[in-house]
Amino acid sequence: MKQKSWHLNRRTALKSASVCLALPWLECMAADAAAKPKQRFFGGYFAYGVPMPADNAPNRLEHGWFPLGEGRDYAVPEMHHSIMPLKDKVTFLSGLSHPAMRRTSAHKGADYFLTGADILKTYDKQTISIDQHLAQRLGQDTRFQSLVLSSFGGVNRPYRSSTLSFDRSGRPIAAQNKPAEIFRRMFGKVTQAEKDALASRGSIIDEVLGEAQDLNRRLGAADRAKMDEYLNSVREVERMTQRNQAWQSTPKPKVDAEELDLLASTTSPREYLTVMYELLALAFQTDTTRFATFQTACEEAGITDRFPTAVGLNHSSHKLSHEKKNYADVAKYIGFLNEMHANFIKKLDSIQEGDSTLLDNSLCFYGCATSKTHQATNYPIILSGGKNIGFSHGSHLHFSDEIPLSNLFVTIANQFAVPTERFSDSTSDLRQVLG
Repeated sequence: MKQKSWHLNRRTALKSASVCLALPWLECMAADAAAKPKQRFFGGYFAYGVPMPADNAPNRLEHGWFPLGEGRDYAVPEMHHSIMPLKDKVTFLSGLSHPAMRRTSAHKGADYFLTGADILKTYDKQTISIDQHLAQRLGQDTRFQSLVLSSFGGVNRPYRSSTLSFDRSGRPIAAQNKPAEIFRRMFGKVTQAEKDALASRGSIIDEVLGEAQDLNRRLGAADRAKMDEYLNSVREVERMTQRNQAWQSTPKPKVDAEELDLLASTTSPREYLTVMYELLALAFQTDTTRFATFQTACEEAGITDRFPTAVGLNHSSHKLSHEKKNYADVAKYIGFLNEMHANFIKKLDSIQEGDSTLLDNSLCFYGCATSKTHQATNYPIILSGGKNIGFSHGSHLHFSDEIPLSNLFVTIANQFAVPTERFSDSTSDLRQVLG
């Protein structure tokens, strides 16, 4: 993909429909003090856990996920070699998990990975995900408040979620999974049908709010509480509709799609994951959004369960994850997923923003909510980037299981200048990841 394949005239594109268009840092803007790089957050997830041979196993570094040793003096397994050219911008985390979900069925991981919610017995306790916690405070200056992607698409069903993102009421946010449509939404022409649909939605919302508010005045206290919750949901849709209408007349970045395989599908996993990560990089580079999530495969995955075919394996990813002795195949597959993620990180690091890179201004959180044989403990996690957000790298940090993963989310929120004393089941922050 060409590094400078899109162009915008900054002076003519800043104002439209009373909306300020926040542009990415271009070389021609280097002398403009107002054009400061923005902070981004990415949350990525893969399904079914990782191979974990014993530390004294002869193939430990050949087939394992977790590094051997702690701090800066650690040995990295072969499956991570693709990301090691950026060792000083990468941290491996081990030992962390969401305590309330340690006894859960292993396939629920995506549902609570970014929320930390206690949904062990009931989904009614689902809460907001960390990406949305940030996006709702900081996502107002971009075309998309956040970008939610997955290979499966939609939301699927509770406890088999195909999205990582949940709103302030704990409702799943539908993920996009078709590269051509994702590209069109970010960079394509706004169609008349889209304009008409938003206008129609606005009229319907006005009517619904009017009738609901009139009914609300005649309800008892218990019913009024339920109706207030409903009205809040409608108002959230109203705000998003108004926001989308305002952005419709704002020029989109011009991006050359010639080298993007927008027709790639999950039947060709390498090509598909490559273009999805390329779209994520473009979304950050063009400041189309600053908050994004990507679930590479759902734990009720359909055709995405066949992703191991990318490395010549005929077994499903689910079947591979149950291997307890011969880890060669599952290690090969997880290494492939790690390679796809590493290419994304390298891409971000190749894009200059002033005196630093896009990766330095983007914190990337990537991993899984299960470890060995679906055990919902000791999540395998890679944290990368975010140097200019205060994060320091180059180490393997191991934590005791007394420390909840949500402590890291508290630290992330505060580093993004979203003051947060507590997130989900957090007990403190996790300052060990900071410089």
